[in-house]
Amino acid sequence: MPAFIRILAVAAIAWISPVMAADSDYLAARDAFRTGNHDALAKAQRQLSDSPLQVYAEFWQLWRRLKLPDATADVDAFLAKEKGSYLAEKLRMEWLEQLAKRSDWTSFQRQYPLLIDTPSITLQCYNWQAMMAAKPDIKLPDAVTPLWYTAKDLPSECLPVQAQLQRTGLIDDEAKWARFRLAMEANAQGLARYLAQSLNLTLNAATQQQVRDQPEVFFARFNPKQRLDRELAVWAYGRWARTNLPAALTHLEVEGDELAEQSALAWRQLAMTGARQFNADSEIWFARSESAPWSDLQREARLRLLVRLGQWPTYLKGYATMPASIRQERAWRFWAARANSAMSSDTGQTKSQRKLYGNSAQTLFAGLSNDDDYYGLLARERLGQAMGPVPEKININDADRARLAKHAGFQRAFALYGLGLRWESASEFNWSVRGADDRLLLTAASQANAMGWYDRAIYAAERTQADHALHYRFIAPYRDITRAYAKDMALDEAWVYGLMRQESRFAPKATSGAGASGLMQLMPGTAQWVAKQLGIPYSASMTNDAGQNVQLGTYYLRHVEDTLGHPVLATAGYNAGPRRALEWQPDTAMDATQYIESIPFPETRDYVKKVMANAVSYARLFGRGETKLSTRLGTIPARQMTPIQGP
Repeated sequence: MPAFIRILAVAAIAWISPVMAADSDYLAARDAFRTGNHDALAKAQRQLSDSPLQVYAEFWQLWRRLKLPDATADVDAFLAKEKGSYLAEKLRMEWLEQLAKRSDWTSFQRQYPLLIDTPSITLQCYNWQAMMAAKPDIKLPDAVTPLWYTAKDLPSECLPVQAQLQRTGLIDDEAKWARFRLAMEANAQGLARYLAQSLNLTLNAATQQQVRDQPEVFFARFNPKQRLDRELAVWAYGRWARTNLPAALTHLEVEGDELAEQSALAWRQLAMTGARQFNADSEIWFARSESAPWSDLQREARLRLLVRLGQWPTYLKGYATMPASIRQERAWRFWAARANSAMSSDTGQTKSQRKLYGNSAQTLFAGLSNDDDYYGLLARERLGQAMGPVPEKININDADRARLAKHAGFQRAFALYGLGLRWESASEFNWSVRGADDRLLLTAASQANAMGWYDRAIYAAERTQADHALHYRFIAPYRDITRAYAKDMALDEAWVYGLMRQESRFAPKATSGAGASGLMQLMPGTAQWVAKQLGIPYSASMTNDAGQNVQLGTYYLRHVEDTLGHPVLATAGYNAGPRRALEWQPDTAMDATQYIESIPFPETRDYVKKVMANAVSYARLFGRGETKLSTRLGTIPARQMTPIQGP
C-alpha cells in the first residue's frame, strides 16, 4: 500500500482523492530526472497518468529542455495550463534565467511581470539589464537601494547594473562612503577595501585588523586630516566601546572634535553599544548623534532603550519623528500608547494635558486590540475588555472536504507529505495557502492535523482573515505525554504548550541550524546534562523521540525557572541561555513588558512574546491556568547574584 494511503487509513480520512502515486512511480520519475535518464522519465510519466503528482513528471520533462531553442511553445503551454501553481512559478523563474542568458530580452520582459512571488535579486538584475538593453543610457533609481546600500554579496548578474548606476551619476563619492560604512559595520572587509580603492584611497587588511582588534593602537597613529582615517575612527570607537566603554567614551569626549562630520557617527557607535548594555547615558549619546544618518535598526534601538528606562516624554518625542514605517509597527504603537497612558497620570501636567494623553492612549490601544497577538492581548486588558468564552470549534463539513479534494495544489502537498518529502510537500502546501479563503484554510489545517503534519496545520490556520479559530491555531498534540510530564515537574501545562508550539510547531524531528532538535528543541549538551540529572542513559536519538524529548525538556524548563525565579526569565533563558536572561535582568524591579521589549536579541525578544501569548490561548482552551497576559507577565524582580548550574 502506498505511504500516502497508509497515512490516510490511519487518520481515517476518506475524503482525499483516492488515486495516489505509488512511492515507486513518483520516486522513479524524480530519480530519472536527476540522472538524466529520459526514457525512464517518460515511462514514469505514463505510470503517473492518474496521479495528482503526474504534473511533476511533465515539469521535469520541460525543465530538461529549457536550454533548447524549440522549448518556447511547450513552456508557454505548461504555464497556461498550470497558471498560478507552484510548479508554474518555479518553471517561469528558471525560464526567465534561460531567456536572460540568451539575451532574449523581449521574451524576458513579456514573462517577468507574470511572476507572482517577489523575484530573486538575480532576476531583478536581469530585468534591469533588459531595461538597459532597450535604452542604454537609462537611469535606474529603483536599483540604488537594493544594489548599492547593502553589504551583502551580490550575484555577478548585478555587476552590469551597478556599473550603470555609477555611469549615469546615481552613485557619487558620498554614496560610496555610505556603503563603506555599511561594509565596515557588517565586517565585509573585502568590500570596504574595494570601496576605498574606488575613492582612490589605499586600505589594507592589516589596518582593518588593527581597527578591529587594537583600536587604541590605531588612534596612536590616527591622522584626522585624512577622510579615510576619520571614517575608520568611527568603527574603531565602536570596537573599543565593546571591550572598554569608559575608555572609548573618555577618548571621544577629548578627541571627538577632530573627527569633524564623522563625530556624530562615532557617538552613534557608543550609543548603540551602551543601549545593548542598558546604559542610561546612551540616550545622551544618541542625542549627540542626531545629525548622522539613521538606519531603522538604530532608530528602534533608541526607542527600545527609552522603553527600558521608562523615559516616556522622550519616547513620545522620538516616536513622533520616526518614519511612518516604524510608527505603524505594532510594537511602537503599543509603547506610544503606554507612554501616553503614563503621561496621563503625570501630576506635572495640566488637567487638560492629562486628558489629551489619556485619549491618545485609548485610541492607540483600541487600534491594537482587534488582534489576539501579544500586543493585542495587552491592549485589550488595558482597555478592560474581557476575553469572553472560547468560541465553539468550527466544523468542517462534506462540502468543505469535497472542495479541498478538488484543490490540485493541496492534493499534491498531501501526496508528497505521504511520501516523506517534507521540503517538497511544504513548498506545495505553502504556495496553496496563498489566496485560499478562511474555510479552505481551516479545512486544509484540519486535514494536515489529522495526518500529523502539525506545523503546516498551524501555518494554514494562522493565515485566516476573519475566522481566527483557536482550536485549529493552537492544536495540542502529544497531550497525554505533555500533561503527565508537566504535572511531574509542577509546570503550567499551557506554558509548556506555548513554548513547544514556538520551538517546533510540534514537529517531533525538527532540527534547528544551531543543532537543537525535537519537540522542545534541545541542544545535545543540554539533553545529555538533563539525562545525567535524571539518572537515565543518554543517546543522541532521545531528542527525536516525542516522549523522551518532552521528559528532558520539561525537566530543563523546571530547572531554569527554579534558577531564575520567574516564568518570563525562564522563557528567555530557555531560548538564549539562563546566563543571558540573568544578565538582562534589571537591578531594580521592572514591569515584565519593559524587560521583554529591551531584550537585545531579536529572536529571543520575539520568542518570549509569542510563548507567553501562546500560553494564554492554551489556558483558555484547556479551561485552566491564567488567561490574563499581564498577570502572567507580572513584574521582573531585581537581579540577585544567582549561581547558574548546567547549560
